[in-house]
Amino acid sequence: MIFFVNGTIGMGNSGVEHAEFYRGKVLKQAGIDYRFLFYRLNRDLQAPMRRWGLGNDQVINMWEYFTLGEDYLKHGVQTFHKHSTKLVIDSTNTHRKRDTYTESGLHVVDHMIKHPDIHKKSKLLLVGSNHVEIFNMNTHQRMANFQFYDDPHRKVIIRNIHLYHQAGGEHLFFSNGMQLIRYFFERLNLAYNQKNIYMIDRGIDPEVALFNMASDKLKVIDVIHADQLNNRKDPRYPLFNNYNEYLLTHLDQVAKVVVATERQRQDMLIDFPDRGDQIVTIPVGGVRDNPQIDLDRKPGDPIKFITASRLAIEKHVDFIVKALVKLHDEDGVNLTLDIYGAGEEQGRIKKAIEDGNAGDYITLKGQSAELDQQYPQYDAYLSGSYSEGFGLTYIEALNAGLPIVTFNARFGAQELVTEGQNGFLADFSRTDPDYSVEQLHQALQRFMAADYHTLRVNTQEMVKRYQDHVIAADWRKLVDAL
Repeated sequence: MIFFVNGTIGMGNSGVEHAEFYRGKVLKQAGIDYRFLFYRLNRDLQAPMRRWGLGNDQVINMWEYFTLGEDYLKHGVQTFHKHSTKLVIDSTNTHRKRDTYTESGLHVVDHMIKHPDIHKKSKLLLVGSNHVEIFNMNTHQRMANFQFYDDPHRKVIIRNIHLYHQAGGEHLFFSNGMQLIRYFFERLNLAYNQKNIYMIDRGIDPEVALFNMASDKLKVIDVIHADQLNNRKDPRYPLFNNYNEYLLTHLDQVAKVVVATERQRQDMLIDFPDRGDQIVTIPVGGVRDNPQIDLDRKPGDPIKFITASRLAIEKHVDFIVKALVKLHDEDGVNLTLDIYGAGEEQGRIKKAIEDGNAGDYITLKGQSAELDQQYPQYDAYLSGSYSEGFGLTYIEALNAGLPIVTFNARFGAQELVTEGQNGFLADFSRTDPDYSVEQLHQALQRFMAADYHTLRVNTQEMVKRYQDHVIAADWRKLVDAL
């Protein structure tokens, strides 16, 4: 069995989760069985599963397993309930206890604690979960009990974990979450008594838990979704991305490392020249085998731009807004921009729209689970990210025949976009936002001056390597080799 290892999923996800969804699609095409494996407690898991089309028998959640029992590992949730939440509020109007009843049949009781800290904006005392109990709604038995601990270095972690009525009726105790996750993997290996491949997509915890468990029947693949480096200013001592450092200092513990672009693979071989067979390139996104694209379609008036991402600071969506305001006001281009996504930077983006008096042609559209159906309505795709391991939205936009205007960022933009052929690449500065905005504006000017038909034709020529059947064959070859 192949397991995609991640913390959890939500209603809005990053490129990591969408890469997993795409991988599931092509593994199914290749006839390879798989499961999504989540190790964090999610009090409303069924809702995002429905949103993203994940079947009940495709998902294993660690806490649902510990609560629902052994049959769950093979068959998923058998009895569904209505999701609801109840709060106990004391005389000071403070939340003291929260009861969550999940659709999967978990009754999660959060015992709240007041913190001495005050919220910076609201000036209210902060309240957090201190102690959690989990009951099986079908049997009413208490199945788990643990505490949250605010570690000064690792932020909030769990400790003092009790599991009740486990296999054989056992009461088990784990002093920390790492021991618990390792036990979870041990139970999975017993239930799926075959050669199991764990593809770790996110989290150092599963790396620590799995690395020493590798054997002939258990193989680990680590998938790198972002730039593995912060910088290589001193070639002797590369500064690794915090999220990849544990992997890159324990490469002997994994069977393969998968990166999304050949550029990133070659970059990694600078630091690990003897790992050429271990580091492999498989794109995390692809295009339909027979896309139906109208290559003669002309740009509209107004020309319609689209961007889609988490509204996070590293995506620089406000830079896109500012560059398009310049294109509109200084160059007189009749245009619209629709922004898809949600996140903590929505306020900053709204302000950029207001400051540019652009509310009549730039719109925040919220999240969409059907972007592939939205892309064909637009003329070009924009991105403001300084770093993309692949850029899943790039390949989706190219698949719809949309030229791309983005920053000249490692690695996805440089691999997928060729200046003047299927899009345009802008220089950027990490310390001078005005420079980056102006460079993006100039890239947009080059786009407006280019032959749109040629750009559109080239989008299709350049994505042939990324067709579904090609990527499915890549995964089949990798899995068969293990």
